[in-house]
Amino acid sequence: MFLGIRKRYWFVLIATAITAGAVVFASLSPVFAVRRIDLAGPFAAKLERMTQREMISPGSVFRIDKKELAEEMLLLDYIENVSLSLDFPYGIKGEINRFQPVALVLTDNLYGLDQYCRLLPYDSAWTELDLPVLTGLGCNRLFRGPGDFRVANVVAGLREIELSLPDLYRQIAEIDFSDRVYVGIYLTTGSNRFTASSRDFASQLWKLEAVKDSAARSADGSYNLIYDGVVVKEK
Repeated sequence: MFLGIRKRYWFVLIATAITAGAVVFASLSPVFAVRRIDLAGPFAAKLERMTQREMISPGSVFRIDKKELAEEMLLLDYIENVSLSLDFPYGIKGEINRFQPVALVLTDNLYGLDQYCRLLPYDSAWTELDLPVLTGLGCNRLFRGPGDFRVANVVAGLREIELSLPDLYRQIAEIDFSDRVYVGIYLTTGSNRFTASSRDFASQLWKLEAVKDSAARSADGSYNLIYDGVVVKEK
């Protein structure tokens, strides 16, 4: 019995020593040295150059503190979202500023707009998304709201319509904020303009749904959605 206990003791001791040796080898061996950082997303190339220059370590990939590295990246003004993972045997990969926009914003440049109405750097991954484009807005810094209180109401309405009237949502090509009071809506199915207020925006889109097919048969029409219960054709 005593001999059996000693055998088990030595087995555990040897296994522990092997594990400890493997950990030390993985931490110090040049086999696992960090040689590559692959990032994807807006500003990824710029950040990748910086990290390649400043953060590539002669130590092992196992010794990289992903949380600390992500925090260093987030100190940069143009970085708002970072996700990092180890890419064995000698790399790090990450997603930078990857967001899911609810609309696009067109000014001198093209941006995204998320559900919190924050302005996002454009991501080439969005080319496959079919999103409404907001125009006529003055834009502030990235990751801030455009500065027009109507945007939050319109985004809330769009999110509601995306669920309840998905076909109409996909047909909304542009929402124009250039008027200081009302917004103009244009569909992909024609050049008609639909005038709406930002307040209770979703209910006005329901009225638009009711008349859009007949409106599509008349070119360059103008329809007012702001009056309760009716749609007024203005020209």
